[in-house]
Order: sequence, then C-alpha cells, then structure tokens
Amino acid sequence: MSILKKLMHKSHYRGTKEGDFILSAFAKNELPKCSDDEITVYENLLEYTDNEIKEWLTDPETAPSNLKNIVFKIRNFHNFDC
Repeated sequence: MSILKKLMHKSHYRGTKEGDFILSAFAKNELPKCSDDEITVYENLLEYTDNEIKEWLTDPETAPSNLKNIVFKIRNFHNFDC
C-alpha cells in the first residue's frame, strides 16, 4: 500500500466523525500536492489524538513547532478562521 493510501485510510478512521471528516478530506485533496517532508509531518500528526489535533486547529499557536505548518495547511484547506 502506498504511503498516501495508508495515510488517507488512517485519516478516515480516527475515532470521531469530526476528526474523520477534517483529516480525510484534507488527506484526499491535499496530500498528493504535499512535499515528502510535509507528508512525513502529516504522518507524525496522525499519532496524536483527535482532541489534541482539534485543539491545535482551534488555536494553532499551541501546536508543537514541528506540526504548525501542517496544522495551518489543514486550517486553510477548511477555511477555518486564521
């Protein structure tokens, strides 16, 4: 299984419907456009809980520094207030 398909699958089966929707839509539409480094960071992001990711999407300044760029990409994809 390719890394993109693996990440799309992991993004869709998070545990909460909100997490599934937010992350799977981003993965399907944006991951193919991301650099290898961004894909690696996204893979690291998926190791965190939905609650942590939700908090970072709400307040991206609280995200770990290595995840901030991908958090901002997800926010921008979904047109969250920045």
